[in-house]
Amino acid sequence: TMTQRKKVREALPLEHAQDIIAGLPKLEPKDRLLVALLIFTGIRRGEALGLQWADIDFERKLISIKRSVRFVGNKGYIGPTKSSAGVRLIPLSPQLEEVLGTVPQGGKYLLGNGEFPITEMTYKRGWERICRTINMHGATAHVLRHTYITMAAAHLDIKTLQTIAGHSDISTTMNRYAHGREDKIIQAGGLLKDMYG
Repeated sequence: TMTQRKKVREALPLEHAQDIIAGLPKLEPKDRLLVALLIFTGIRRGEALGLQWADIDFERKLISIKRSVRFVGNKGYIGPTKSSAGVRLIPLSPQLEEVLGTVPQGGKYLLGNGEFPITEMTYKRGWERICRTINMHGATAHVLRHTYITMAAAHLDIKTLQTIAGHSDISTTMNRYAHGREDKIIQAGGLLKDMYG
């Protein structure tokens, strides 16, 4: 059916995600960082490109998502995030922290050119290089975002998932990611059976 096809396109199966993660060490540092940011945070491409070193709180293991880069022509412009929820915090995973430790901290932006975010051409070339070096299983930045949120949906309550995804409206989160939560609902039956004593 159409909905099944859409779901397949939007999130990678677990083994493909694991394959990409296993390939990360083969990538050069900035390329590795780009893929790691997308697959270990579920942030949007523009948000990844807008990340600054100052946004990462290594002590509390939190990342602040404060801005987004959009391309006009070849140049990256800084703007607010897509989400009207504004600034949001997301967890810094041990896997991403490990990758961050392998990347030289030159300049303000994680994926930047000194004081500026990268250009669209640099992004495109980088993505082509990544796809030549490891099998990305056809994933785009958007597919990696969906993959992260879909995997996270099995472990988090829907409100926390909404915050991490940066959805202003919980119905967006429910409509897109609640399908991964059927097991939780099945478990709830067991938990609720003695609800009335």
